[in-house]
Amino acid sequence: MTTEEPTTAGEHVPGTPTQKPAVWKRILSGGVTVAVLVLVFGFVIPRLADYEQVAAYLGSISNPWWVALIALTAWFLIAYPIVLTTVLATLRVREAFVNHMAGTAITNSLPSGGAIAIGVNYAMYLSWGFTPESVSAGLLAAGVWDWYARIALPILAVIAIAFFGEALGWMWVVTIAGVTWVAFSTWLLVAALRSESFSQAVARWVGRVATRVAGWFRRRPPETYDAVLRFRDELLGVVRSRAGRLTWATIANHVAMASLYTVSIYAVGITPADIPVPWVILSFSLGRFLVMIPVSPGGLGLVDLGWIGLLTLGWQTTNPSVPVNTEAIAAGVLLFRGLTLFPPIIVGMGTWLFWRVNRTWRMDWRTVRRGESAR
Repeated sequence: MTTEEPTTAGEHVPGTPTQKPAVWKRILSGGVTVAVLVLVFGFVIPRLADYEQVAAYLGSISNPWWVALIALTAWFLIAYPIVLTTVLATLRVREAFVNHMAGTAITNSLPSGGAIAIGVNYAMYLSWGFTPESVSAGLLAAGVWDWYARIALPILAVIAIAFFGEALGWMWVVTIAGVTWVAFSTWLLVAALRSESFSQAVARWVGRVATRVAGWFRRRPPETYDAVLRFRDELLGVVRSRAGRLTWATIANHVAMASLYTVSIYAVGITPADIPVPWVILSFSLGRFLVMIPVSPGGLGLVDLGWIGLLTLGWQTTNPSVPVNTEAIAAGVLLFRGLTLFPPIIVGMGTWLFWRVNRTWRMDWRTVRRGESAR
């Protein structure tokens, strides 16, 4: 089906993200990453929990718990590829799995890995025949739905805590802020998709910005007006034809992550009487927002510390008269981190090598133009 050599990881297509940040940024990011990991795992966590006791809790996990953990880890690995198949027409599950695992491996193992992973992911999609507009629109739709789920999860957890006990004041602040943001972003998204004049205004604004930036570097300004409108058409097609399936796939993805986190916490000996399930879900959902602070791959260190702190607060709020078992909490958090960090890295390295070697999937996106049927 190919008439030309498909796009590879070394070729940049206009309108798609670049692959690598500047060298000095990678060096700086690497230094910050090492500093954060040493500080958190070498100094902060040891002051909170004894690593020998943490290891003892991990060693005490029974076989039934391990069966549940392995099953949920498998669900976790396949859940987001299912989301990708709903936003990119004709994308096969095996392609989505290869793409997601490779990108996750890079994100979780390299400083500034997220920026590099975006370029690799795009190169994969283009090498399979997907157009840049369809990829961008599909990933944006998946990202928007993912944000809605990220915001909805702590809101639901706070409601559950209020129903079964007493929610703290800051929880209601988080809930109100989340509802407000959802309402505003929904209005903005609907306006952008429904109003062609609004989209044209956005396209003109993007064109002016691109022209100014190109002038700074004495480069010819890119043709952005038509590209923005094509992107809007692709996104509108995804929302119209796949919103329902995308919603259910996104819910399943977040349930998979939250379930694995919850079981990891309880597998080490903590019980719902110590930390109720709504508190566990709240700690998970709030901790995930720390991933947005790009100080280490996958938020390693900072997110773990946030989870430990939130779970400790949940224990203290629920059982103020019972001493907090920080070692067990740290064991549960590190167990979840290990299950979500190492399997994607190991599998992702294999899927990236498979993509590099296997050329039977390769198609030229300029002629095949996969993904456009979503319109």
